[in-house]
Amino acid sequence: MHEIIEIATKANELFAQGNYTEALKLYYLVLSKDLNNSTNYCNIGITYEIFSEYELAIAFYKKAIDLNTKNIRAMNNLARVYIDVAKDYDTAIKYLDYIIKISPNDAEAYNTYGNLHCIKNEYKMAETYLKKSIFLDDKFFKNYYDIANVYIQTGDMQKAEENLQKCIELNPNFETAKELMQKIK
Repeated sequence: MHEIIEIATKANELFAQGNYTEALKLYYLVLSKDLNNSTNYCNIGITYEIFSEYELAIAFYKKAIDLNTKNIRAMNNLARVYIDVAKDYDTAIKYLDYIIKISPNDAEAYNTYGNLHCIKNEYKMAETYLKKSIFLDDKFFKNYYDIANVYIQTGDMQKAEENLQKCIELNPNFETAKELMQKIK
C-alpha cells in the first residue's frame, strides 16, 4: 500500500508540473496495483480530458463514480465534459443535482451549473448559481470571471468590471481575465 501511495504522489507531482504523459504512465502503474482506486480513475480521466480524449475521460470518470458514488470531483468533471464537449445538458444536470443533494456546499457544482445556464442563455439562473458559488468559496478566482461573463452578456459592464477586478486580484496571472478587462474598457 505504501508503494502505491508513493507512486500516486509522484504522478500527482508530475501532473502539477505539466508532465501529463509521465503522470499518466504512473497513474496506470497505480491502476495495475489497485483496480479499486476511485481517485486514480478520476486522475486518469482528468489527464485524458487535458489530452482532449473525451471518450476516455468520460469512461474513467464513470468508473471512478462506479467505485465511489460520492466522488464529487469525478462527477463535477464528468458534468463539465457533458456540458462543454458532448452538449448533453440533461445528463450533466443529473450529475450536478446529485452533487448538490449529497454535498450542498460544493462551490464547484454551483459554478458548473452557473456556466451551464450561461451557455443556455439563461443569465438570471446563471447569476444565481454563480453567486451561490461565490458565497461558498469567495477565494476561487474563476467564479468572478464566470459571473463577469454573465454580466457582459446582460450589458452590466460595471458589475462585469468589478468581478473581473476581483478575479485578477485573486489570480494576477490569469491572462484571460486581463484580456477581457481590456476588451470591455
